[in-house]
Amino acid sequence: MVRLAAHAGIAVLMLSISACGTRTADSPPGAGGAGAEKLGFERHADSVQWPGSKDEDYVAPGEGLQLLARQGNCVLGIGTYANGYGYVPVNWSGNADCTKLTLHPDPAGSPKDESGVPNSMRHGAPGGGVPAQAVVDWGDGSQFFVSSVVRVRERDGQVRQLADLKLPWALKESDTSDRGTVSSAVRSGSRLLIGGSETVSGATGPFLYASDDRGATVHRVTLPAETGSGSRTPVGPMAADGREVIAIGSYSSNAFTKEATGSLVIWHSADSGAHWTSAIVNGLPTGTTMRGALRVAGRWFAVGDISGAPTKPDVPVLLTSTDGATWTKADTTAMGAGGVVAATVDAQGHPIMVGSLRVPGKSPQDPAKYCGAVWVGDGTPAGWQRGELGCHAQPPAAVATLANGTVVIAGNSDLWLRH
Repeated sequence: MVRLAAHAGIAVLMLSISACGTRTADSPPGAGGAGAEKLGFERHADSVQWPGSKDEDYVAPGEGLQLLARQGNCVLGIGTYANGYGYVPVNWSGNADCTKLTLHPDPAGSPKDESGVPNSMRHGAPGGGVPAQAVVDWGDGSQFFVSSVVRVRERDGQVRQLADLKLPWALKESDTSDRGTVSSAVRSGSRLLIGGSETVSGATGPFLYASDDRGATVHRVTLPAETGSGSRTPVGPMAADGREVIAIGSYSSNAFTKEATGSLVIWHSADSGAHWTSAIVNGLPTGTTMRGALRVAGRWFAVGDISGAPTKPDVPVLLTSTDGATWTKADTTAMGAGGVVAATVDAQGHPIMVGSLRVPGKSPQDPAKYCGAVWVGDGTPAGWQRGELGCHAQPPAAVATLANGTVVIAGNSDLWLRH
Protein backbone atom coordinates (compact mmCIF):
# COMPACT_ATOMS: atom_id res chain seq x y z
CA MET A 1 0.00 0.00 0.00
CA VAL A 2 1.22 3.46 -0.85
CA ARG A 3 1.90 5.78 1.96
CA LEU A 4 2.35 9.36 1.37
CA ALA A 5 3.33 12.16 3.66
CA ALA A 6 0.31 14.22 4.77
CA HIS A 7 1.73 17.56 3.73
CA ALA A 8 -0.30 20.28 2.10
CA GLY A 9 1.40 21.96 -0.83
CA ILE A 10 2.20 25.56 0.09
CA ALA A 11 1.93 28.47 -2.30
CA VAL A 12 1.80 32.07 -1.20
CA LEU A 13 0.67 33.52 -4.53
CA MET A 14 -2.28 35.74 -3.74
CA LEU A 15 -5.26 34.32 -5.61
CA SER A 16 -8.58 35.98 -6.29
CA ILE A 17 -11.29 33.39 -5.74
CA SER A 18 -14.81 34.69 -5.44
CA ALA A 19 -16.26 31.31 -4.49
CA CYS A 20 -14.78 27.92 -3.80
CA GLY A 21 -14.68 25.87 -6.96
CA THR A 22 -15.13 28.97 -9.13
CA ARG A 23 -12.11 29.94 -11.15
CA THR A 24 -11.66 33.65 -11.71
CA ALA A 25 -9.75 35.34 -14.51
CA ASP A 26 -6.56 35.75 -12.50
CA SER A 27 -6.58 32.41 -10.67
CA PRO A 28 -4.07 29.75 -11.82
CA PRO A 29 -5.20 26.97 -14.18
CA GLY A 30 -6.86 24.23 -12.19
CA ALA A 31 -7.93 26.38 -9.23
CA GLY A 32 -11.55 25.92 -10.27
CA GLY A 33 -13.56 23.98 -12.79
CA ALA A 34 -15.77 20.90 -12.82
CA GLY A 35 -16.64 19.50 -9.42
CA ALA A 36 -15.56 16.02 -8.34
CA GLU A 37 -19.23 15.00 -8.48
CA LYS A 38 -18.80 14.61 -12.25
CA LEU A 39 -16.19 11.94 -11.49
CA GLY A 40 -18.58 10.15 -9.13
CA PHE A 41 -17.39 11.56 -5.79
CA GLU A 42 -19.86 12.62 -3.09
CA ARG A 43 -18.86 14.96 -0.29
CA HIS A 44 -19.79 14.25 3.34
CA ALA A 45 -19.03 17.52 5.11
CA ASP A 46 -17.77 17.58 8.70
CA SER A 47 -17.87 13.78 8.86
CA VAL A 48 -14.38 13.27 10.30
CA GLN A 49 -14.12 13.82 14.06
CA TRP A 50 -11.78 16.73 14.75
CA PRO A 51 -8.28 15.59 15.80
CA GLY A 52 -8.00 17.87 18.79
CA SER A 53 -9.32 18.60 22.24
CA LYS A 54 -12.14 21.10 22.73
CA ASP A 55 -9.56 23.82 23.34
CA GLU A 56 -7.58 23.03 20.18
CA ASP A 57 -9.12 24.64 17.09
CA TYR A 58 -5.83 24.46 15.15
CA VAL A 59 -3.97 21.42 13.90
CA ALA A 60 -0.62 22.00 12.21
CA PRO A 61 -0.10 20.95 8.57
CA GLY A 62 0.92 17.29 8.46
CA GLU A 63 -0.84 16.51 11.74
CA GLY A 64 -4.28 15.01 12.23
CA LEU A 65 -5.52 12.34 9.84
CA GLN A 66 -2.61 11.19 7.67
CA LEU A 67 -3.31 7.71 6.37
CA LEU A 68 -6.22 5.41 5.48
CA ALA A 69 -6.10 1.62 5.82
CA ARG A 70 -8.79 -0.79 4.70
CA GLN A 71 -11.05 -2.03 7.48
CA GLY A 72 -13.98 -4.16 6.32
CA ASN A 73 -16.31 -2.05 4.19
CA CYS A 74 -14.72 1.18 5.40
CA VAL A 75 -11.34 2.48 6.52
CA LEU A 76 -9.22 2.89 9.61
CA GLY A 77 -7.90 6.42 9.87
CA ILE A 78 -4.39 6.81 11.27
CA GLY A 79 -2.81 10.04 12.47
CA THR A 80 -2.29 12.33 15.42
CA TYR A 81 -4.38 14.29 17.93
CA ALA A 82 -3.66 17.72 19.44
CA ASN A 83 -4.21 17.25 23.17
CA GLY A 84 -3.17 20.74 24.23
CA TYR A 85 0.43 19.78 25.04
CA GLY A 86 1.54 18.00 21.88
CA TYR A 87 0.45 15.45 19.30
CA VAL A 88 -0.34 11.87 20.25
CA PRO A 89 -1.17 8.93 17.95
CA VAL A 90 -4.84 8.12 17.29
CA ASN A 91 -7.10 6.06 15.05
CA TRP A 92 -10.50 6.73 13.49
CA SER A 93 -13.09 4.02 12.80
CA GLY A 94 -15.79 4.21 10.16
CA ASN A 95 -19.52 3.59 10.51
CA ALA A 96 -21.49 0.94 8.60
CA ASP A 97 -21.87 2.93 5.35
CA CYS A 98 -18.47 4.64 5.67
CA THR A 99 -19.95 8.12 5.76
CA LYS A 100 -18.43 9.06 9.13
CA LEU A 101 -15.03 8.58 10.83
CA THR A 102 -14.95 8.72 14.62
CA LEU A 103 -11.94 8.71 16.95
CA HIS A 104 -11.59 5.28 18.49
CA PRO A 105 -10.64 5.38 21.25
CA ASP A 106 -11.42 9.05 21.74
CA PRO A 107 -8.68 10.70 23.87
CA ALA A 108 -11.29 13.08 25.29
CA GLY A 109 -13.08 10.06 26.74
CA SER A 110 -10.10 9.12 28.90
CA PRO A 111 -8.83 12.39 30.37
CA LYS A 112 -5.64 12.26 32.37
CA ASP A 113 -5.78 13.84 35.84
CA GLU A 114 -2.80 16.16 35.97
CA SER A 115 -4.24 18.71 38.38
CA GLY A 116 -1.30 18.22 40.75
CA VAL A 117 1.33 18.39 38.01
CA PRO A 118 3.05 21.66 37.03
CA ASN A 119 2.01 22.93 33.61
CA SER A 120 5.54 22.48 32.25
CA MET A 121 5.42 18.77 33.12
CA ARG A 122 1.93 17.91 31.88
CA HIS A 123 1.42 15.64 28.88
CA GLY A 124 -2.34 15.84 28.29
CA ALA A 125 -4.70 13.07 27.26
CA PRO A 126 -2.96 9.94 25.95
CA GLY A 127 -3.53 8.74 22.43
CA GLY A 128 -4.69 5.30 21.40
CA GLY A 129 -5.06 2.84 18.58
CA VAL A 130 -2.26 1.57 16.34
CA PRO A 131 0.35 4.11 15.22
CA ALA A 132 1.79 3.82 11.72
CA GLN A 133 3.56 5.69 8.95
CA ALA A 134 2.79 2.88 6.48
CA VAL A 135 0.28 0.02 6.25
CA VAL A 136 0.58 -3.14 4.15
CA ASP A 137 -2.33 -5.47 3.39
CA TRP A 138 -0.90 -9.00 3.39
CA GLY A 139 -3.65 -10.55 1.30
CA ASP A 140 -4.85 -13.03 3.92
CA GLY A 141 -6.88 -10.58 5.99
CA SER A 142 -3.96 -9.45 8.13
CA GLN A 143 -2.35 -5.99 7.98
CA PHE A 144 1.09 -4.74 8.94
CA PHE A 145 1.35 -1.34 10.61
CA VAL A 146 4.86 0.08 10.41
CA SER A 147 6.36 2.90 12.46
CA SER A 148 9.54 2.57 14.52
CA VAL A 149 8.28 -0.95 15.21
CA VAL A 150 6.32 -3.44 13.12
CA ARG A 151 2.87 -4.46 14.32
CA VAL A 152 0.44 -6.91 12.79
CA ARG A 153 -3.33 -6.85 13.06
CA GLU A 154 -4.53 -10.41 12.55
CA ARG A 155 -7.82 -11.32 10.91
CA ASP A 156 -9.47 -11.60 14.33
CA GLY A 157 -8.51 -8.00 15.15
CA GLN A 158 -5.75 -8.85 17.60
CA VAL A 159 -2.68 -6.62 17.34
CA ARG A 160 0.79 -7.94 18.10
CA GLN A 161 4.10 -6.06 18.22
CA LEU A 162 6.88 -7.61 16.16
CA ALA A 163 10.30 -6.31 15.12
CA ASP A 164 11.82 -3.06 16.41
CA LEU A 165 13.58 -1.13 13.64
CA LYS A 166 15.82 0.53 16.21
CA LEU A 167 15.67 3.86 14.41
CA PRO A 168 18.01 6.56 15.77
CA TRP A 169 15.45 8.60 17.71
CA ALA A 170 14.11 5.45 19.38
CA LEU A 171 17.57 4.41 20.56
CA LYS A 172 18.61 7.54 22.41
CA GLU A 173 16.92 8.94 25.48
CA SER A 174 18.98 12.15 25.53
CA ASP A 175 18.08 15.16 23.45
CA THR A 176 19.61 14.64 20.01
CA SER A 177 19.15 15.74 16.42
CA ASP A 178 19.40 12.13 15.25
CA ARG A 179 16.12 10.98 13.72
CA GLY A 180 14.66 8.11 11.76
CA THR A 181 11.29 8.09 9.99
CA VAL A 182 9.48 5.41 8.00
CA SER A 183 8.06 6.69 4.72
CA SER A 184 6.68 3.58 3.03
CA ALA A 185 6.36 -0.19 3.10
CA VAL A 186 5.36 -2.82 0.54
CA ARG A 187 4.99 -6.57 0.18
CA SER A 188 6.87 -8.38 -2.58
CA GLY A 189 6.22 -12.12 -2.56
CA SER A 190 6.74 -13.23 1.02
CA ARG A 191 9.02 -10.30 1.85
CA LEU A 192 8.10 -7.11 3.71
CA LEU A 193 10.17 -4.09 2.66
CA ILE A 194 10.33 -0.89 4.75
CA GLY A 195 11.96 2.33 3.56
CA GLY A 196 12.58 5.74 5.02
CA SER A 197 14.98 8.44 6.14
CA GLU A 198 17.49 8.68 8.94
CA THR A 199 19.74 11.47 10.15
CA VAL A 200 22.78 10.50 12.20
CA SER A 201 25.42 13.02 13.31
CA GLY A 202 24.01 15.56 10.91
CA ALA A 203 24.12 13.32 7.82
CA THR A 204 20.80 12.34 6.22
CA GLY A 205 20.37 9.25 4.08
CA PRO A 206 18.10 6.35 3.14
CA PHE A 207 17.36 3.14 4.96
CA LEU A 208 15.74 -0.04 3.75
CA TYR A 209 14.77 -3.00 5.92
CA ALA A 210 13.55 -6.40 4.78
CA SER A 211 11.68 -9.10 6.68
CA ASP A 212 11.29 -12.67 5.46
CA ASP A 213 9.30 -13.91 8.46
CA ARG A 214 6.21 -11.68 8.44
CA GLY A 215 7.79 -8.88 10.43
CA ALA A 216 9.16 -10.99 13.30
CA THR A 217 12.72 -9.89 12.45
CA VAL A 218 14.21 -7.36 10.05
CA HIS A 219 17.59 -6.88 8.42
CA ARG A 220 19.21 -3.97 6.63
CA VAL A 221 19.43 -3.91 2.84
CA THR A 222 22.12 -1.81 1.15
CA LEU A 223 21.00 0.50 -1.64
CA PRO A 224 23.35 1.66 -4.40
CA ALA A 225 24.67 5.18 -3.90
CA GLU A 226 23.68 7.91 -6.33
CA THR A 227 26.28 8.20 -9.07
CA GLY A 228 28.30 11.40 -8.86
CA SER A 229 26.66 12.61 -5.67
CA GLY A 230 28.11 12.85 -2.19
CA SER A 231 24.68 13.13 -0.61
CA ARG A 232 22.22 10.34 0.05
CA THR A 233 18.56 10.83 -0.74
CA PRO A 234 16.09 9.18 1.68
CA VAL A 235 13.74 6.47 0.47
CA GLY A 236 10.33 7.96 -0.21
CA PRO A 237 7.36 6.12 -1.74
CA MET A 238 7.65 2.49 -2.88
CA ALA A 239 5.54 0.16 -5.01
CA ALA A 240 5.68 -3.54 -5.89
CA ASP A 241 4.31 -5.76 -8.62
CA GLY A 242 5.17 -9.41 -8.07
CA ARG A 243 8.95 -9.62 -7.61
CA GLU A 244 9.51 -6.17 -9.09
CA VAL A 245 9.92 -3.27 -6.66
CA ILE A 246 10.67 0.42 -7.09
CA ALA A 247 11.78 2.84 -4.38
CA ILE A 248 11.60 6.54 -5.20
CA GLY A 249 13.89 9.12 -3.65
CA SER A 250 11.99 11.43 -1.31
CA TYR A 251 13.00 14.59 -3.12
CA SER A 252 15.20 15.98 -5.88
CA SER A 253 18.73 17.26 -5.29
CA ASN A 254 17.44 20.85 -5.65
CA ALA A 255 14.32 20.42 -3.51
CA PHE A 256 15.61 22.91 -0.94
CA THR A 257 17.95 25.02 -3.06
CA LYS A 258 17.59 27.59 -5.84
CA GLU A 259 19.26 25.45 -8.50
CA ALA A 260 17.14 25.58 -11.65
CA THR A 261 17.37 21.86 -12.35
CA GLY A 262 18.11 18.87 -10.19
CA SER A 263 18.17 15.09 -10.16
CA LEU A 264 16.27 12.31 -8.41
CA VAL A 265 17.38 8.78 -7.63
CA ILE A 266 15.03 5.84 -8.23
CA TRP A 267 15.97 2.32 -7.16
CA HIS A 268 14.68 -0.83 -8.88
CA SER A 269 14.75 -4.49 -7.90
CA ALA A 270 13.69 -7.51 -9.94
CA ASP A 271 14.03 -10.05 -7.10
CA SER A 272 11.85 -8.75 -4.23
CA GLY A 273 14.50 -6.40 -2.93
CA ALA A 274 17.44 -8.78 -2.66
CA HIS A 275 19.46 -6.80 -5.24
CA TRP A 276 19.02 -3.24 -6.45
CA THR A 277 20.06 -0.97 -9.29
CA SER A 278 19.67 2.79 -9.37
CA ALA A 279 18.67 5.28 -12.05
CA ILE A 280 18.98 9.06 -12.04
CA VAL A 281 16.22 11.29 -13.40
CA ASN A 282 17.65 14.65 -14.43
CA GLY A 283 16.12 18.00 -15.30
CA LEU A 284 13.70 18.30 -12.36
CA PRO A 285 12.55 21.77 -11.24
CA THR A 286 13.40 23.33 -7.90
CA GLY A 287 11.22 22.08 -5.05
CA THR A 288 10.39 18.60 -6.40
CA THR A 289 9.09 16.24 -3.69
CA MET A 290 7.76 12.75 -4.34
CA ARG A 291 4.55 11.54 -2.65
CA GLY A 292 3.56 8.17 -4.11
CA ALA A 293 4.37 5.27 -6.42
CA LEU A 294 1.93 3.13 -8.41
CA ARG A 295 1.89 0.28 -10.93
CA VAL A 296 -0.87 0.66 -13.53
CA ALA A 297 -1.37 -1.21 -16.83
CA GLY A 298 2.25 -2.31 -17.08
CA ARG A 299 3.60 1.14 -16.27
CA TRP A 300 5.22 2.58 -13.15
CA PHE A 301 4.04 5.99 -11.96
CA ALA A 302 5.97 8.15 -9.49
CA VAL A 303 3.90 11.15 -8.39
CA GLY A 304 4.56 14.23 -6.32
CA ASP A 305 4.61 18.00 -6.51
CA ILE A 306 6.81 20.93 -7.38
CA SER A 307 6.78 23.73 -4.83
CA GLY A 308 6.26 27.16 -6.31
CA ALA A 309 6.78 29.08 -3.07
CA PRO A 310 6.97 31.97 -2.57
CA THR A 311 5.54 33.36 -5.83
CA LYS A 312 3.80 30.50 -7.65
CA PRO A 313 1.35 27.70 -6.77
CA ASP A 314 2.48 24.12 -6.35
CA VAL A 315 1.90 21.87 -9.36
CA PRO A 316 1.93 18.07 -9.79
CA VAL A 317 5.00 16.19 -10.99
CA LEU A 318 4.63 12.84 -12.76
CA LEU A 319 7.39 10.40 -13.75
CA THR A 320 6.65 7.23 -15.72
CA SER A 321 8.56 4.09 -16.69
CA THR A 322 7.78 0.75 -18.32
CA ASP A 323 10.87 -1.04 -16.95
CA GLY A 324 11.69 0.75 -13.70
CA ALA A 325 15.09 1.76 -15.09
CA THR A 326 14.36 4.48 -17.65
CA TRP A 327 12.10 7.31 -16.55
CA THR A 328 10.32 10.13 -18.36
CA LYS A 329 8.90 13.33 -16.87
CA ALA A 330 5.36 13.86 -18.15
CA ASP A 331 3.91 17.25 -19.04
CA THR A 332 1.42 18.05 -16.26
CA THR A 333 0.42 21.53 -17.44
CA ALA A 334 -3.13 20.41 -18.21
CA MET A 335 -3.52 18.98 -14.70
CA GLY A 336 -3.57 22.48 -13.21
CA ALA A 337 -2.31 23.71 -9.85
CA GLY A 338 -2.12 21.89 -6.55
CA GLY A 339 0.30 19.77 -4.58
CA VAL A 340 -0.27 16.00 -4.61
CA VAL A 341 -0.60 14.43 -1.15
CA ALA A 342 -1.94 10.91 -1.74
CA ALA A 343 -2.57 8.32 -4.46
CA THR A 344 -4.27 4.96 -5.00
CA VAL A 345 -5.37 2.58 -7.77
CA ASP A 346 -9.11 1.97 -8.09
CA ALA A 347 -10.86 -1.35 -8.67
CA GLN A 348 -10.79 -0.79 -12.44
CA GLY A 349 -7.03 -0.28 -12.41
CA HIS A 350 -7.14 3.50 -12.82
CA PRO A 351 -4.71 5.70 -10.90
CA ILE A 352 -6.21 8.33 -8.60
CA MET A 353 -4.34 11.25 -7.06
CA VAL A 354 -5.51 13.72 -4.42
CA GLY A 355 -4.07 17.12 -3.64
CA SER A 356 -4.80 20.71 -2.73
CA LEU A 357 -3.86 24.30 -3.42
CA ARG A 358 -3.25 26.58 -0.44
CA VAL A 359 -4.96 29.95 -0.80
CA PRO A 360 -3.68 32.48 1.78
CA GLY A 361 -6.11 34.74 3.62
CA LYS A 362 -6.41 38.39 2.69
CA SER A 363 -4.70 39.36 5.94
CA PRO A 364 -2.47 37.65 8.52
CA GLN A 365 -5.56 37.25 10.72
CA ASP A 366 -7.56 35.63 7.93
CA PRO A 367 -6.89 31.86 7.87
CA ALA A 368 -5.83 30.17 4.68
CA LYS A 369 -8.12 27.85 2.74
CA TYR A 370 -7.24 24.76 0.77
CA CYS A 371 -8.81 24.08 -2.61
CA GLY A 372 -8.80 20.31 -2.95
CA ALA A 373 -8.64 18.36 -6.18
CA VAL A 374 -8.79 14.75 -7.35
CA TRP A 375 -7.25 13.47 -10.58
CA VAL A 376 -8.45 10.21 -12.18
CA GLY A 377 -6.19 8.71 -14.85
CA ASP A 378 -6.62 6.17 -17.63
CA GLY A 379 -3.20 4.54 -17.17
CA THR A 380 -1.38 6.75 -19.68
CA PRO A 381 0.89 9.68 -18.74
CA ALA A 382 -1.45 12.30 -20.25
CA GLY A 383 -4.88 10.78 -19.62
CA TRP A 384 -6.09 12.59 -16.49
CA GLN A 385 -9.46 14.08 -15.55
CA ARG A 386 -9.58 16.62 -12.74
CA GLY A 387 -12.41 17.21 -10.28
CA GLU A 388 -12.58 20.00 -7.70
CA LEU A 389 -13.22 19.03 -4.07
CA GLY A 390 -14.00 22.62 -3.06
CA CYS A 391 -12.18 25.16 -0.89
CA HIS A 392 -12.24 24.52 2.85
CA ALA A 393 -10.26 25.15 6.02
CA GLN A 394 -8.89 21.59 6.02
CA PRO A 395 -7.37 19.94 2.93
CA PRO A 396 -7.81 16.33 1.82
CA ALA A 397 -4.95 14.26 3.22
CA ALA A 398 -5.41 10.58 2.30
CA VAL A 399 -7.11 8.24 -0.17
CA ALA A 400 -7.76 4.50 -0.25
CA THR A 401 -9.58 1.95 -2.41
CA LEU A 402 -11.68 -0.60 -0.52
CA ALA A 403 -12.15 -4.26 -1.40
CA ASN A 404 -15.71 -3.46 -2.57
CA GLY A 405 -14.39 -0.85 -5.01
CA THR A 406 -15.33 2.26 -3.02
CA VAL A 407 -12.74 5.04 -3.14
CA VAL A 408 -12.47 7.05 0.09
CA ILE A 409 -10.84 10.48 0.38
CA ALA A 410 -10.48 12.03 3.83
CA GLY A 411 -8.99 15.00 5.65
CA ASN A 412 -9.39 16.44 9.13
CA SER A 413 -12.98 17.44 8.44
CA ASP A 414 -14.58 16.04 5.29
CA LEU A 415 -15.04 12.72 3.55
CA TRP A 416 -15.55 12.06 -0.15
CA LEU A 417 -16.82 8.70 -1.44
CA ARG A 418 -17.04 7.19 -4.90
CA HIS A 419 -18.92 3.88 -5.09
